[in-house]
Amino acid sequence: MEDKRKYHIIVGSKAFFDSKLPSFSEDDEVNAFLELVKLSDTAKQNHQYASILIVKNDNYHGIVEVAHDRLGPLIEDLTTDEAEIYIHNPPRVLKAYLEDQYRRDLIELEILCEEYEIKRDPDLFVDNINAISARIFGQQIAIEEISKSLWYLTNVKREKPYVIMLYGNSSLGKTELVREIAVMFFDGKCLEKHLSMFKNNNYSEYFFGDAPNRRSLGFDLLERESNLVFFDELDKCPEHFFSAFYTLFDNTQFKDATYDADVSGIVIILTSNYQTEEEMKKQLGLPIFYRIDKFIHFDDFSCETIYQIVQNEILARKEEYDSKLTPEMVYAAVSPLISTSGENARTIKYKVQQVIEELLFQDVLKKMSV
Repeated sequence: MEDKRKYHIIVGSKAFFDSKLPSFSEDDEVNAFLELVKLSDTAKQNHQYASILIVKNDNYHGIVEVAHDRLGPLIEDLTTDEAEIYIHNPPRVLKAYLEDQYRRDLIELEILCEEYEIKRDPDLFVDNINAISARIFGQQIAIEEISKSLWYLTNVKREKPYVIMLYGNSSLGKTELVREIAVMFFDGKCLEKHLSMFKNNNYSEYFFGDAPNRRSLGFDLLERESNLVFFDELDKCPEHFFSAFYTLFDNTQFKDATYDADVSGIVIILTSNYQTEEEMKKQLGLPIFYRIDKFIHFDDFSCETIYQIVQNEILARKEEYDSKLTPEMVYAAVSPLISTSGENARTIKYKVQQVIEELLFQDVLKKMSV
Protein backbone atom coordinates (compact mmCIF):
# COMPACT_ATOMS: atom_id res chain seq x y z
CA MET A 1 0.00 0.00 0.00
CA GLU A 2 1.34 3.41 -0.97
CA ASP A 3 2.43 5.62 1.89
CA LYS A 4 0.36 8.74 2.42
CA ARG A 5 0.79 11.73 4.64
CA LYS A 6 -1.95 11.98 7.26
CA TYR A 7 -3.14 15.53 7.83
CA HIS A 8 -5.24 16.60 10.81
CA ILE A 9 -6.74 20.07 10.43
CA ILE A 10 -7.90 21.37 13.81
CA VAL A 11 -10.04 24.51 13.72
CA GLY A 12 -10.67 26.49 16.90
CA SER A 13 -8.95 27.99 19.91
CA LYS A 14 -5.41 27.20 21.03
CA ALA A 15 -6.79 25.19 23.94
CA PHE A 16 -8.94 23.12 21.56
CA PHE A 17 -5.96 22.47 19.27
CA ASP A 18 -3.80 21.34 22.19
CA SER A 19 -6.59 19.08 23.48
CA LYS A 20 -6.81 17.28 20.14
CA LEU A 21 -3.12 16.48 19.87
CA PRO A 22 -2.35 12.87 20.81
CA SER A 23 -0.23 12.00 23.81
CA PHE A 24 3.12 11.47 22.18
CA SER A 25 5.54 8.95 23.66
CA GLU A 26 9.13 9.70 24.58
CA ASP A 27 10.21 7.82 21.45
CA ASP A 28 8.16 10.06 19.16
CA GLU A 29 10.18 12.79 17.49
CA VAL A 30 7.74 15.69 17.40
CA ASN A 31 8.82 18.60 15.23
CA ALA A 32 7.63 22.19 15.29
CA PHE A 33 7.00 23.71 11.87
CA LEU A 34 8.92 26.96 12.36
CA GLU A 35 11.97 25.23 13.73
CA LEU A 36 12.06 22.93 10.72
CA VAL A 37 11.65 25.84 8.33
CA LYS A 38 14.71 27.50 9.89
CA LEU A 39 16.69 24.28 9.54
CA SER A 40 15.17 23.18 6.24
CA ASP A 41 18.29 23.49 4.07
CA THR A 42 20.42 21.59 6.57
CA ALA A 43 17.75 18.95 7.01
CA LYS A 44 17.49 18.34 3.28
CA GLN A 45 21.25 18.02 2.92
CA ASN A 46 21.29 15.42 5.69
CA HIS A 47 18.10 13.72 4.43
CA GLN A 48 16.34 14.44 7.72
CA TYR A 49 12.57 14.66 7.43
CA ALA A 50 9.90 14.88 10.12
CA SER A 51 7.54 11.98 10.73
CA ILE A 52 5.42 14.06 13.15
CA LEU A 53 4.90 17.75 12.43
CA ILE A 54 2.91 20.33 14.38
CA VAL A 55 1.91 23.53 12.60
CA LYS A 56 0.48 26.05 15.06
CA ASN A 57 -1.59 28.96 13.83
CA ASP A 58 0.93 31.61 14.88
CA ASN A 59 3.56 29.81 12.79
CA TYR A 60 2.10 31.43 9.68
CA HIS A 61 3.30 34.78 11.01
CA GLY A 62 6.86 33.52 11.26
CA ILE A 63 7.46 32.96 7.56
CA VAL A 64 7.83 35.51 4.80
CA GLU A 65 4.69 36.61 2.97
CA VAL A 66 5.70 35.13 -0.41
CA ALA A 67 6.02 31.66 1.16
CA HIS A 68 2.32 31.52 2.05
CA ASP A 69 1.30 30.55 -1.47
CA ARG A 70 3.33 27.34 -1.20
CA LEU A 71 2.70 26.27 2.39
CA GLY A 72 1.50 22.84 1.23
CA PRO A 73 4.61 22.00 -0.80
CA LEU A 74 6.79 23.46 1.97
CA ILE A 75 5.27 21.02 4.47
CA GLU A 76 5.87 18.18 2.04
CA ASP A 77 9.49 19.23 1.69
CA LEU A 78 9.92 18.91 5.46
CA THR A 79 8.15 15.60 6.11
CA THR A 80 8.35 11.92 5.28
CA ASP A 81 5.84 10.35 2.90
CA GLU A 82 3.96 8.72 5.79
CA ALA A 83 4.16 11.66 8.22
CA GLU A 84 1.42 12.67 10.67
CA ILE A 85 0.82 16.42 10.38
CA TYR A 86 -1.32 18.48 12.77
CA ILE A 87 -2.36 21.88 11.44
CA HIS A 88 -4.09 24.61 13.46
CA ASN A 89 -6.46 27.01 11.63
CA PRO A 90 -4.85 26.87 8.19
CA PRO A 91 -5.06 29.86 5.85
CA ARG A 92 -7.41 29.42 2.90
CA VAL A 93 -4.63 28.65 0.44
CA LEU A 94 -3.27 25.78 2.56
CA LYS A 95 -6.71 24.33 3.31
CA ALA A 96 -7.65 24.42 -0.39
CA TYR A 97 -4.36 22.74 -1.32
CA LEU A 98 -4.92 19.91 1.16
CA GLU A 99 -8.55 19.41 0.12
CA ASP A 100 -7.41 19.10 -3.51
CA GLN A 101 -4.74 16.58 -2.50
CA TYR A 102 -7.39 14.59 -0.62
CA ARG A 103 -9.80 14.59 -3.60
CA ARG A 104 -6.97 13.18 -5.71
CA ASP A 105 -6.42 10.45 -3.09
CA LEU A 106 -2.85 11.62 -2.45
CA ILE A 107 -3.22 12.18 1.31
CA GLU A 108 -5.42 11.25 4.22
CA LEU A 109 -7.30 14.20 5.72
CA GLU A 110 -9.24 14.69 8.96
CA ILE A 111 -10.90 17.99 9.92
CA LEU A 112 -11.96 18.69 13.52
CA CYS A 113 -13.86 21.88 14.36
CA GLU A 114 -14.51 23.35 17.79
CA GLU A 115 -18.19 23.71 18.67
CA TYR A 116 -19.42 26.79 20.52
CA GLU A 117 -22.58 27.16 22.58
CA ILE A 118 -24.33 29.70 24.73
CA LYS A 119 -25.37 28.19 28.08
CA ARG A 120 -28.82 26.74 27.45
CA ASP A 121 -29.92 25.70 30.94
CA PRO A 122 -33.32 27.38 31.43
CA ASP A 123 -33.26 26.66 35.17
CA LEU A 124 -30.14 28.81 35.59
CA PHE A 125 -31.26 31.61 33.30
CA VAL A 126 -33.14 33.64 35.93
CA ASP A 127 -30.30 33.24 38.44
CA ASN A 128 -27.79 34.44 35.86
CA ILE A 129 -29.85 37.49 34.95
CA ASN A 130 -30.41 38.33 38.61
CA ALA A 131 -26.66 38.11 39.23
CA ILE A 132 -26.05 40.51 36.35
CA SER A 133 -28.71 42.92 37.64
CA ALA A 134 -27.06 42.99 41.06
CA ARG A 135 -23.78 44.18 39.56
CA ILE A 136 -25.01 46.66 36.92
CA PHE A 137 -26.53 49.77 38.46
CA GLY A 138 -29.37 51.85 37.07
CA GLN A 139 -29.96 49.98 33.80
CA GLN A 140 -32.92 47.71 34.54
CA ILE A 141 -34.64 48.49 31.23
CA ALA A 142 -31.46 47.68 29.28
CA ILE A 143 -30.96 44.46 31.26
CA GLU A 144 -34.57 43.44 30.63
CA GLU A 145 -34.15 44.03 26.89
CA ILE A 146 -30.93 42.08 26.62
CA SER A 147 -32.50 39.32 28.73
CA LYS A 148 -35.12 38.88 26.01
CA SER A 149 -32.37 38.44 23.44
CA LEU A 150 -30.43 35.99 25.61
CA TRP A 151 -33.57 33.95 26.32
CA TYR A 152 -34.27 33.82 22.58
CA LEU A 153 -30.71 32.71 21.85
CA THR A 154 -30.79 29.97 24.50
CA ASN A 155 -34.00 28.55 23.02
CA VAL A 156 -33.30 28.56 19.29
CA LYS A 157 -30.65 27.25 16.93
CA ARG A 158 -29.72 30.36 14.97
CA GLU A 159 -27.22 30.17 12.14
CA LYS A 160 -26.86 33.83 11.21
CA PRO A 161 -24.97 36.08 13.67
CA TYR A 162 -27.13 38.00 16.15
CA VAL A 163 -26.01 41.61 16.50
CA ILE A 164 -26.87 43.86 19.46
CA MET A 165 -26.03 47.56 19.79
CA LEU A 166 -25.72 49.05 23.28
CA TYR A 167 -25.75 52.84 23.00
CA GLY A 168 -25.84 55.94 25.18
CA ASN A 169 -23.42 58.17 27.05
CA SER A 170 -20.06 56.81 28.19
CA SER A 171 -19.41 55.04 31.51
CA LEU A 172 -23.00 53.92 32.11
CA GLY A 173 -22.24 50.18 32.28
CA LYS A 174 -22.27 49.02 28.65
CA THR A 175 -18.86 47.36 28.69
CA GLU A 176 -19.47 45.96 32.17
CA LEU A 177 -22.73 44.38 30.98
CA VAL A 178 -20.99 42.62 28.09
CA ARG A 179 -18.38 41.19 30.43
CA GLU A 180 -21.06 39.98 32.84
CA ILE A 181 -22.84 38.26 29.94
CA ALA A 182 -19.54 36.59 29.04
CA VAL A 183 -19.18 35.28 32.59
CA MET A 184 -22.77 34.06 32.98
CA PHE A 185 -23.45 32.66 29.51
CA PHE A 186 -20.10 31.99 27.80
CA ASP A 187 -17.85 30.63 30.58
CA GLY A 188 -16.11 33.98 30.90
CA LYS A 189 -14.75 33.80 27.34
CA CYS A 190 -15.17 36.53 24.74
CA LEU A 191 -13.35 37.87 21.69
CA GLU A 192 -13.03 41.58 22.58
CA LYS A 193 -11.78 44.33 20.30
CA HIS A 194 -11.61 48.05 21.12
CA LEU A 195 -12.33 49.82 17.87
CA SER A 196 -11.13 53.20 19.13
CA MET A 197 -7.62 51.81 18.62
CA PHE A 198 -8.16 51.33 14.88
CA LYS A 199 -7.59 54.91 13.84
CA ASN A 200 -5.99 54.85 10.39
CA ASN A 201 -5.48 52.93 7.18
CA ASN A 202 -2.59 50.96 8.70
CA TYR A 203 -5.21 48.78 10.36
CA SER A 204 -6.83 47.76 7.07
CA GLU A 205 -4.51 44.73 7.07
CA TYR A 206 -6.19 43.59 10.28
CA PHE A 207 -9.77 43.96 9.06
CA PHE A 208 -9.23 42.63 5.56
CA GLY A 209 -6.34 40.16 6.08
CA ASP A 210 -4.25 41.69 3.31
CA ALA A 211 -0.95 40.54 4.85
CA PRO A 212 -1.07 36.73 5.31
CA ASN A 213 1.85 36.70 7.74
CA ARG A 214 0.11 39.06 10.19
CA ARG A 215 -2.79 38.71 12.61
CA SER A 216 -6.19 39.60 11.15
CA LEU A 217 -9.85 39.60 12.13
CA GLY A 218 -10.33 36.29 10.34
CA PHE A 219 -7.39 34.83 12.27
CA ASP A 220 -8.88 35.99 15.59
CA LEU A 221 -12.35 34.67 14.74
CA LEU A 222 -10.90 31.24 14.01
CA GLU A 223 -8.99 31.32 17.29
CA ARG A 224 -11.92 32.57 19.43
CA GLU A 225 -12.78 30.67 22.60
CA SER A 226 -16.52 31.30 22.54
CA ASN A 227 -19.30 32.54 20.30
CA LEU A 228 -19.45 35.94 22.00
CA VAL A 229 -17.74 38.72 20.05
CA PHE A 230 -17.52 42.24 21.52
CA PHE A 231 -16.67 45.33 19.46
CA ASP A 232 -16.34 48.30 21.80
CA GLU A 233 -16.89 51.89 20.59
CA LEU A 234 -18.07 51.30 17.05
CA ASP A 235 -18.59 55.05 16.75
CA LYS A 236 -14.80 55.52 16.99
CA CYS A 237 -14.06 53.16 14.08
CA PRO A 238 -13.24 54.79 10.71
CA GLU A 239 -16.00 54.32 8.15
CA HIS A 240 -13.74 52.68 5.54
CA PHE A 241 -13.51 49.57 7.77
CA PHE A 242 -17.30 49.07 7.81
CA SER A 243 -17.30 46.77 4.77
CA ALA A 244 -15.62 44.11 6.93
CA PHE A 245 -18.62 44.29 9.27
CA TYR A 246 -21.10 43.91 6.38
CA THR A 247 -19.68 40.47 5.74
CA LEU A 248 -19.42 39.52 9.41
CA PHE A 249 -22.94 40.61 10.40
CA ASP A 250 -24.70 39.08 7.41
CA ASN A 251 -23.15 35.66 6.80
CA THR A 252 -22.31 32.39 8.49
CA GLN A 253 -18.84 32.53 6.91
CA PHE A 254 -16.45 35.45 7.38
CA LYS A 255 -13.86 35.69 4.62
CA ASP A 256 -10.92 38.04 4.54
CA ALA A 257 -8.05 37.88 2.07
CA THR A 258 -6.35 35.05 3.99
CA TYR A 259 -8.82 33.12 6.19
CA ASP A 260 -12.31 31.60 6.10
CA ALA A 261 -13.98 31.55 9.52
CA ASP A 262 -17.26 29.85 10.38
CA VAL A 263 -19.22 32.43 12.41
CA SER A 264 -22.58 30.69 12.49
CA GLY A 265 -24.43 31.31 15.73
CA ILE A 266 -22.11 34.02 17.06
CA VAL A 267 -23.47 36.80 19.24
CA ILE A 268 -21.94 40.16 18.38
CA ILE A 269 -22.35 42.98 20.89
CA LEU A 270 -21.45 46.50 19.83
CA THR A 271 -21.20 49.59 22.01
CA SER A 272 -21.27 53.23 21.03
CA ASN A 273 -21.87 56.68 22.50
CA TYR A 274 -24.59 57.55 20.01
CA GLN A 275 -27.69 59.07 21.59
CA THR A 276 -30.46 58.02 19.20
CA GLU A 277 -31.17 55.50 16.49
CA GLU A 278 -31.57 58.35 14.01
CA GLU A 279 -28.04 59.49 14.81
CA MET A 280 -26.80 55.95 14.18
CA LYS A 281 -28.54 55.80 10.81
CA LYS A 282 -26.78 58.98 9.79
CA GLN A 283 -23.33 58.18 11.18
CA LEU A 284 -23.12 54.45 10.46
CA GLY A 285 -25.11 54.42 7.27
CA LEU A 286 -28.10 52.25 6.47
CA PRO A 287 -26.12 49.16 5.31
CA ILE A 288 -24.64 48.75 8.82
CA PHE A 289 -27.72 50.00 10.68
CA TYR A 290 -30.07 47.46 9.12
CA ARG A 291 -27.70 44.60 9.82
CA ILE A 292 -28.06 45.18 13.58
CA ASP A 293 -30.80 43.02 15.14
CA LYS A 294 -31.44 44.98 18.31
CA PHE A 295 -30.74 48.43 19.75
CA ILE A 296 -30.64 48.89 23.53
CA HIS A 297 -30.34 52.37 25.02
CA PHE A 298 -28.50 53.00 28.29
CA ASP A 299 -30.13 55.73 30.37
CA ASP A 300 -28.21 58.41 32.21
CA PHE A 301 -28.00 57.68 35.91
CA SER A 302 -30.80 58.84 38.19
CA CYS A 303 -30.08 60.52 41.52
CA GLU A 304 -30.77 57.24 43.33
CA THR A 305 -28.41 55.30 41.04
CA ILE A 306 -25.67 57.89 41.53
CA TYR A 307 -26.03 57.47 45.31
CA GLN A 308 -25.80 53.64 44.97
CA ILE A 309 -22.68 53.84 42.83
CA VAL A 310 -20.97 56.28 45.20
CA GLN A 311 -21.67 54.00 48.16
CA ASN A 312 -20.54 50.93 46.23
CA GLU A 313 -17.31 52.62 45.13
CA ILE A 314 -16.51 53.74 48.68
CA LEU A 315 -17.14 50.27 50.13
CA ALA A 316 -15.27 48.52 47.31
CA ARG A 317 -12.14 50.46 48.24
CA LYS A 318 -12.48 50.04 51.99
CA GLU A 319 -9.29 47.98 52.31
CA GLU A 320 -7.29 50.89 50.91
CA TYR A 321 -8.13 53.27 53.74
CA ASP A 322 -9.59 51.06 56.48
CA SER A 323 -6.84 51.73 59.02
CA LYS A 324 -7.21 55.52 58.80
CA LEU A 325 -10.70 56.37 57.56
CA THR A 326 -14.27 55.11 57.70
CA PRO A 327 -16.73 54.86 54.80
CA GLU A 328 -18.85 57.49 56.52
CA MET A 329 -15.94 59.94 56.55
CA VAL A 330 -15.28 59.38 52.85
CA TYR A 331 -18.96 59.80 51.94
CA ALA A 332 -19.27 63.00 53.99
CA ALA A 333 -16.32 64.48 52.10
CA VAL A 334 -17.30 63.33 48.61
CA SER A 335 -21.06 63.95 48.68
CA PRO A 336 -20.76 67.74 48.18
CA LEU A 337 -18.75 67.05 45.01
CA ILE A 338 -21.30 64.69 43.48
CA SER A 339 -24.02 66.13 41.27
CA THR A 340 -27.56 64.74 41.36
CA SER A 341 -27.46 64.25 37.58
CA GLY A 342 -24.91 63.98 34.81
CA GLU A 343 -22.51 61.76 36.73
CA ASN A 344 -21.21 58.47 35.36
CA ALA A 345 -19.09 55.64 36.74
CA ARG A 346 -15.86 57.28 35.60
CA THR A 347 -16.56 60.68 37.17
CA ILE A 348 -17.68 59.07 40.42
CA LYS A 349 -14.56 56.89 40.63
CA TYR A 350 -12.40 59.94 39.99
CA LYS A 351 -14.06 62.02 42.72
CA VAL A 352 -13.93 59.22 45.30
CA GLN A 353 -10.25 58.70 44.47
CA GLN A 354 -9.48 62.39 44.94
CA VAL A 355 -11.30 62.55 48.26
CA ILE A 356 -9.53 59.48 49.66
CA GLU A 357 -6.17 60.96 48.66
CA GLU A 358 -7.07 64.30 50.22
CA LEU A 359 -8.27 62.80 53.51
CA LEU A 360 -5.19 60.59 53.83
CA PHE A 361 -2.89 63.50 53.06
CA GLN A 362 -4.41 65.57 55.85
CA ASP A 363 -2.61 63.35 58.38
CA VAL A 364 0.69 64.21 56.73
CA LEU A 365 -0.13 67.90 56.79
CA LYS A 366 -0.83 67.74 60.52
CA LYS A 367 2.55 66.09 61.15
CA MET A 368 4.31 68.60 58.89
CA SER A 369 2.80 71.52 60.81
CA VAL A 370 3.89 70.21 64.22
